[in-house]
Amino acid sequence: EDINEVVCKSSQEEKELVDIAPVKQADGTSGNCDLPLLLDKSLPYANKNSDRALPTSSLETVIASQYLPCDPSTSGKLECKEETQVTKSNDHLTGLVFESGSKHFDRHNRFHKERPLRITSVHDYLAKAKPADEEKTIFERCHLLESCGGEYCVEVESKKSPEELWLDDHDYLRVHLPGYMQRLDRISKCNCHNRLDIEAEQFKSIYFTNDSVHEAKAAASSLCNLVSRVASGSLDNGFAVIRPPGHHAEPGLAGGYCVINNVAVAAAYAQEKLGMKKILIVDWDVHHGNGTQRCFIDNPNVLYISAHRYHGGNFFPFLQGAGPKSAGNVAGEGFNINVGWNEKKIGDDEYLVLWEKLLMPVATEFNPDLVLVSAGFDAARGDMGECDVSPECFARLTRRLKTLANGKVVCALEGGYVRSVLCKCIESVLASLLDADSNDKCNEELQSFYKNLGDHEMLDCINPSAAKSIRDTMKVHSKYWDCLKSESRGSGV
Repeated sequence: EDINEVVCKSSQEEKELVDIAPVKQADGTSGNCDLPLLLDKSLPYANKNSDRALPTSSLETVIASQYLPCDPSTSGKLECKEETQVTKSNDHLTGLVFESGSKHFDRHNRFHKERPLRITSVHDYLAKAKPADEEKTIFERCHLLESCGGEYCVEVESKKSPEELWLDDHDYLRVHLPGYMQRLDRISKCNCHNRLDIEAEQFKSIYFTNDSVHEAKAAASSLCNLVSRVASGSLDNGFAVIRPPGHHAEPGLAGGYCVINNVAVAAAYAQEKLGMKKILIVDWDVHHGNGTQRCFIDNPNVLYISAHRYHGGNFFPFLQGAGPKSAGNVAGEGFNINVGWNEKKIGDDEYLVLWEKLLMPVATEFNPDLVLVSAGFDAARGDMGECDVSPECFARLTRRLKTLANGKVVCALEGGYVRSVLCKCIESVLASLLDADSNDKCNEELQSFYKNLGDHEMLDCINPSAAKSIRDTMKVHSKYWDCLKSESRGSGV
């Protein structure tokens, strides 16, 4: 059994894990050739703090970082403070919304890794985060949206009440089964803790309070509100820092801390109500989004692409369907793309090559009207997913995605459990979303990327196991996508 099945491990088991912080080779590379890192840190706009080495630490250190002495109560409520929306002239209009799900928590373990503190910590960090060359904080540069949960005391553009921002029942039924939503409705009316525990035991890695369903609906509603603003053009892009996460929630099953599939609900909502015909969902969480895949497995108008740890189906959610051969069903065949890593410590170079070799060519050919990102950061360097992706790499991946769909990109938080790492990653992604010059930076980065490659085949310059994972997926999908047909002939896939 792999020691890092973080979603299904209890806190007691987690304390037995050691040495989770990944370390690159001494020369700074992660591949099998002597090329410099493809992520060029020499570029003038690179985040100079993003490649700062994180100390190698045992999981005891990581666990300790989750509940410092200054932690607030398990309610997770944010301190009310006045916020403003002052946008720099060269910034995109980036929406930002928070839902801490303060009444959804594990009653038996107040230090559970997926708890309200994940969101409140990010909120407080971003309120102070200010790059050295900026006059305003991230908050002051973003447009803050009203929380559907009604727990934030902020100045916002919308004057609607939280109830008016909520989705109706049919919005959930586009992706979730009626029987499942009825079951959640019964859970929301249950005041018996013992009964709630029995219900939770029917699913994998789930806990309930009688407010859990309310909080899950608040998260999905806030994301859809943000997507609506981006689709209408009143915002350019946005980030929903919300919980509970969603990508493991299937049409009829909760699981992996997920109750309602936020991104799936938002994608169906955008198609049905906002006129967004074709949706690209990119899932870079370290775990496969089995729920999102199941929701759209036969839908040719939703392209789902996931990069995750797989290990032949021996990594959470422990499904063979997370592998490269799961390409979609019937009309949706070819629109479900899985790249499953089979080793730990997959890092920047591997993700950058995946983007340039597979994801961006297919996404460009698909030509989406909207890009949704299941933005989990448990693949980040120093988090519990035992991968090695830097905050600057997440920023660069975001910049590439912004070249699609006229820049209509909306990120929704999924995983990410080490708060210091999570805050840095979200800051980097938000900085990319805000940056109106990101397309120019993409061009410079691509020039540097191909200059570093020279005459080498890019798949030969990364971790061999990761290269095989990408090749396996390209082989499966070469019959569906014209851009991969030429690649498969040229590279011997």
